[in-house]
Order: sequence, then C-alpha cells, then structure tokens
Amino acid sequence: MPDEELETAPADAPLSPQDEAALAEDVDLDVDTRRRILTLGRDLERLDHYALLGVDRSADRKALKRAYYDLAAKFHPDRYFRKKLGSYKPKMEALFGRITLAHDTLTDRDRRAEYDAYLGEQRRSRAIEDLLADALAEVKRAEEKAAREASVESAPPRPQSPPQSSPAPQPAPRPSAPVVAVPLDARREALARRLLGGRAMGSQRPIAPSAAPAPAPAAPPAPSPEDAMQALRRRYEERVAHAKAAQARKYIANADTAMAAGDVIAAANNLRVAVTLTPDDGDLAARAAEAQARADAVLADTYTKQGQYEEKNGQWPEAARSWARVCKVRPNDGHAHERAAHATVKAEGDLHEAARLAQHACGLDPENARYRVTLAAVYTAAGLARNARRELETAAQLAPHDGTIQAMLKSAGKPA
Repeated sequence: MPDEELETAPADAPLSPQDEAALAEDVDLDVDTRRRILTLGRDLERLDHYALLGVDRSADRKALKRAYYDLAAKFHPDRYFRKKLGSYKPKMEALFGRITLAHDTLTDRDRRAEYDAYLGEQRRSRAIEDLLADALAEVKRAEEKAAREASVESAPPRPQSPPQSSPAPQPAPRPSAPVVAVPLDARREALARRLLGGRAMGSQRPIAPSAAPAPAPAAPPAPSPEDAMQALRRRYEERVAHAKAAQARKYIANADTAMAAGDVIAAANNLRVAVTLTPDDGDLAARAAEAQARADAVLADTYTKQGQYEEKNGQWPEAARSWARVCKVRPNDGHAHERAAHATVKAEGDLHEAARLAQHACGLDPENARYRVTLAAVYTAAGLARNARRELETAAQLAPHDGTIQAMLKSAGKPA
C-alpha cells in the first residue's frame, strides 16, 4: 500500500536533538504518529508530490484520491479536536497544506503536466551539478595517474641475475717445461743484451733516454649529492609533464566526442580537466572557457525555469534558492538578482542577502524602476522606512505613470 511505503521510509531516519526533545513532549499523540510527523516535516522540502502522497509517477486519479484521504485521516488537525497537540499543531497544519497541494496539483491534468516538467528540470539541474562536481575529482585522478606513470618510467631497471647453470669445466693445467741448465757466462751475456737494448756488450753505445709516458687525462669531478638530486628531480618533472600531456590529449578527445553528440556539459568537464593538466596551453584554455560558458547557459536556463515555476506556485524558499543559483552562474544578470531578492523577502529569509542581491541588480541597471521597488521592499521588511521611501521616490521618477509605485509611496507615508 502507498501509505505503508511512506510510513516505513521516514520512520527509520534518525531524529535531530530538537526532534528528540519534541518526541518527548506531553501531547495527545502516540509515539509513532509523533515520529512520523517529525520526519515528514523535516523532509517536506525534499519530497516531491508523488513521494509525499506515497504513489508512483503513473498513479491515476483514483489512486491519488485514496492516498490523499488516507493521509488526511492521520494528519488533519481537525481529527484531533480538543486534543492537546502542543508544538505539533503548526507542524500538522504545514504538513496537511503540502498534502493538499500535492493532491490538487496531481489531480489536475494541466497542473500535473506542468509539475512533471518542473521535476524534469530539477533532475536535469542535479545531473549537471553532479557532473560539474565530478570534474574536480577527475582532475585529481588524472594527476595521480600521471604521477604514477612518471614514477614507473623513472625507476631504474632491476639487475637481472645470470641464469643458473652448471660451472664451466676448468682447462687442465699444462705440463711445465723441463728445466735446462744454462751456463753462467751465457746468462750474463743475455742479461747484458737486455740491458743494452739487444746489443752485445762489445758494441756499447750511449742509450738515449726513453720519452716519458704522456700523463693520463684527469677524470671529471664526481657530481655532488645536491646536483645529483636536482638532476633526478628534473628528469622526474619532465616525465610527469609528459604523462600529463598524454592524459590531457585523452580528455580533449573525449571532449570532442561529447561536443559532437551535443553534450556540452561533458565536453566542458573534459576540457576543464585537460586545462588543469596543461595550464600553459592558451588555446586550450580559451576553448575550455567557451565550453564552460555554454554549460553555464544550460544550467542557468534550467534553474530559471525552476524559479519561475516555484514563484508561480508560491514556493518562495525554493524560488529563492533557484534564482540564487542563476545569479551564481550569471553574476551580471540583473533580472535574476532582483528575482532572488524578491523571493528571499517573500520567504522571510536573510534580509542582508536580499539587500545585497537587490542592490547589485540596481547597480547593473540603475534606470530599472522595478529593481528599485524590490530594494524598497527589502528595506521595508528590515524596518528601514526612510531608505525604502528613497528608493520608491527614485522608482516614481523612473516610471511616473506607474500607479502601483504611487500607491506604495502613499502607503509609505511622509518621511519622519
């Protein structure tokens, strides 16, 4: 049953310390109901309409209504009339409001089609964000691979041990020649001949001194340990650069394939990795920047569609986040900054951030009256009445025939 799927999934999730304290509150609700209200309330923004009702995407109108009435019987505050609900009453009202919105949206054909398109944009933007985030991890993997390859190339070859074989046979010793007795005079004559260069003792001539042998060339000095280490380091760095260049070529080829298939996100990611591996390649950097700009345009368009849908349906916290993401991708988009500021005020969010967004929009287009009105709304929400009136007066000068601005000026009253 759909209701059972909802009951088991959130009930297993751990509770925060605040929720644990609420779970111990003295109210007229059983522990299982309290836990389910807390977990559903915590996940309310994350759950889409189908998940909240506990139905699949192909559920027909009958299944949607059955799921809605089952949940209403459990969470409608009127069911607990005159019961002590404590802090659970506003939680139940918020939960039942979302359940009602899910039912009303999915049982209307046009609204359901629009909502399904919105979910499609959400899935698309998440996939893009995941791909962009994965590029950073891919850079690290590529650099580590290049370092490993360089280390393998720079390692000295291992000495190979000679093959084990039987020892070669030693030659047999030659028999020594017989000793012949030589007369003493003959031995003296032979010694004299050797000393006189082969001449007999009777024909002695002055012996010219032999030329001194040429000195051997001096051996080059051995390199110092520091020089040897630097040489090794240079060779290693050269091998790393070579390995990175080879890796970069692979990523460039992947980018070419992705671009040919129309996948600008994958192309931008691959080029981003290639540039990191070869940062001195200016042409590659320019190409990567162009691909990233195209990927950013796709992402910004996706978040713009989400923001527009969320505004239309009064989902102001979600709209503020979507428009803020557009601003991150398009820092010079005044419309996106103004919409982000407007949604932040509606969501009762951070007014300092809302003021920064609206001020930036006015700086980008000082002549835009709408931007001034939004900045005035931020100041009004922050209790800065004088600043708000000043912006409204500027807006009235820019759009003197705008009755809405004139009415806002009258409501603001005269400055103190």
